Amino acid sequence: MSFFYLFAVLAVLFVVPFIYFRISTKTQSKKKTPILYGVVAYLLTTLSKMILMATFLPDSDQEEADFTAQFEPVSALITIVVSSLDVLGCFLALRACSGHTEVKIFGVSFAWSATETILSFFLVSWIGCLKPEFNWIYMQNALGSNINLLRQIAFTHIIWVLWKGKFQNPDKGNIFIWLSAFFITPELFKLSEVLLGKYFIFGWVLLVIKFAVAYQLYITSKKYFQSFEQLKNNKKKN
Repeated sequence: MSFFYLFAVLAVLFVVPFIYFRISTKTQSKKKTPILYGVVAYLLTTLSKMILMATFLPDSDQEEADFTAQFEPVSALITIVVSSLDVLGCFLALRACSGHTEVKIFGVSFAWSATETILSFFLVSWIGCLKPEFNWIYMQNALGSNINLLRQIAFTHIIWVLWKGKFQNPDKGNIFIWLSAFFITPELFKLSEVLLGKYFIFGWVLLVIKFAVAYQLYITSKKYFQSFEQLKNNKKKN
């Protein structure tokens, strides 16, 4: 039963990203360069964030291990500021890539999300699912990793629009508001887990909420991206 549960979790963890990867590479490009840059950017960005978190919040790991730990606004604010390094990492990865716009955005997003999944969820799922105790938390984490892929694609679209638009987009105020949502919502989810995480059903409810938020971020970022591309094409025609 443990092995069946393990393979079910691993399937949820990787099948959807793999299918998305195969479809995109077949219809767009065979280039793997954006994926390589995305992996390197994620690793360097995560290492930088770990160093900063260890410097300014040396007890953060211990607090996260204690599920009953109280939510501290100052720690959450520092985490949000440090997490903003993702903007720089994603920007540098996009800038280093060459090729079609959609290929670069997808490649960096996929690599970033896949690397995060492997480092954050894969080993935990592998060890946890083989325990005698059956726990739905690993299936929830697997589904959450797919939601993170959608969220990362939205995030990369926003970074692309801000970069190529040179911050001159007439909707840049709204774009920055949506960009801040990428860093604020995870902390709100953590607060919710501290307050209501002891209830089993809450894990599934929170998963649905995360998907709804990620989907809204994706739709909004895609709208800004399409508007920017249309504006750019109109300028070329004129």
